[in-house]
Amino acid sequence: MKLPIKLLVVAAAISFAACKGGDKKDGSAKTEYAEASNDDANEIVAYNNVLVGFTDKNNEYLKRLDGNLKKIAKGLANPNDRFAFIGIIPAYSTPHFSTSKVKPETPPSVLSSDDQKYFKDNVAGLNESMTKIKDAYKSLDDYLKAEDWKDDKGSRGKKLIDSIYAMSKTYYKYDENVLAKLEVIGDDAERIILKTHPLKEYIFAMKDDRKAVGEFNKLILESKNYKADEAKIKAAYAALEVQNKKHVEMSVPNTAEYPGKDGSFKRFNDSFNEYLIEARKVMRDAATSGKITENNADDLIRKHDYMRTTYNSFVD
Repeated sequence: MKLPIKLLVVAAAISFAACKGGDKKDGSAKTEYAEASNDDANEIVAYNNVLVGFTDKNNEYLKRLDGNLKKIAKGLANPNDRFAFIGIIPAYSTPHFSTSKVKPETPPSVLSSDDQKYFKDNVAGLNESMTKIKDAYKSLDDYLKAEDWKDDKGSRGKKLIDSIYAMSKTYYKYDENVLAKLEVIGDDAERIILKTHPLKEYIFAMKDDRKAVGEFNKLILESKNYKADEAKIKAAYAALEVQNKKHVEMSVPNTAEYPGKDGSFKRFNDSFNEYLIEARKVMRDAATSGKITENNADDLIRKHDYMRTTYNSFVD
């Protein structure tokens, strides 16, 4: 078993919140916030950044936890092996640090009452689920330290592992709810802020690339029968190649006005190409085996995450 695959990733931050002015109307708008003022849009983006940073920290912890759970499960299957529980590092959770006064639990008043309630409810769900996961893992850790597996042949330990995986599914449901809502609201707010920014065409291109890759990840990794879905997966992949080629051929930002942005933009496009290379390998393997393996999924998600890193490097 392993923790559920996290498919949706939202941009961690945007550093152009100081831009002012610009036409508020946008034909690509998806929410009521497309008519927001720049000040309101900045509040929404600030909340977006804080929430994403918050969920990122939680997910870093859950990834470390997953590695430990695999080792523990293997050890409980053969506890007489003197090396059974060697190499299990304490699953620490680093505190979420933010210089912002905005808190995940307190959505800005510029959001509608329904959206404020939505975020409050789902963030509360995130916190409650994470607390339960950490409590269960502490019980598991105490169980191992006391070597209680010698009394019940690992029975309670295995149940605790199963309960943590079950609770993680609940956590990731709340996580998905939060990030899906942010993806739409945050995108409209960012587009307002970036209306007059001279690098907006590059930022919009990268945002569109990351969104397209996220949708492709969702398509391929949620496929129950790769061979049955192969035609539409190949078509979606071909569209990604066209999109990447288009943006690679864009003229780079002016190096005199924006030192380093040319290299940052190239690194992003390179990270997109690295994703495409990985996707081709995964598709080839799946065409033979008929399925996407856990390692395939991890590789694609890691490449998509790297695109977020290179995007953030450009906007920082």
